[in-house]
Amino acid sequence: MSEQLENEIATEETNNELDFESLVGEKSSTYTKLSDKYEDTMSSASTLLFVGIAGIIFIALIYFKVISLPMDVSTSWLFDLVMGGVFIGFTIAGVVSFIHAKQLKVDAAAENQTIETILDWSKQNITKDVLDQGIDCSQPEEILYFSRYDTIKDLLMHQFEDADESLIEDLSETVYQNIYEADEESSEQ
Repeated sequence: MSEQLENEIATEETNNELDFESLVGEKSSTYTKLSDKYEDTMSSASTLLFVGIAGIIFIALIYFKVISLPMDVSTSWLFDLVMGGVFIGFTIAGVVSFIHAKQLKVDAAAENQTIETILDWSKQNITKDVLDQGIDCSQPEEILYFSRYDTIKDLLMHQFEDADESLIEDLSETVYQNIYEADEESSEQ
């Protein structure tokens, strides 16, 4: 009897581990627009460059004895060398980030054009009638949402095969909101 109980516990633990592994292995579908990444990269680049240049100026002022720190002369060279290297590293990272941001800006413009194209197409081709075709509209609103969302996603994936899947998922939510939630707001007023 205890062996059977041990087997059941082991099976349950294995199932729990598998469930956890499947949850951990899932890919997040949250999409970050390239224009947002561009702004973040520009902010990081500006900060890195500012700290790097300010640090280099500070080290130069210490080196030329404009600012004196209470440090032993035998270790001050080590401080200057290490901190100078750190601030030069910040400056280089800032410059590299600006170069990366320049490429992101170009990519973001192309992505924004793609988003605009997808949203324009969806306004012309996706309607309530298309989405409600073939589904039981007497179901709860939550079930209808998922059915309609899946239909929107399938239509967009079929029309825009080259678009990123996570972008399509994000835009599917936007299209749903444009169709259904805009009508809810206008009916409330």
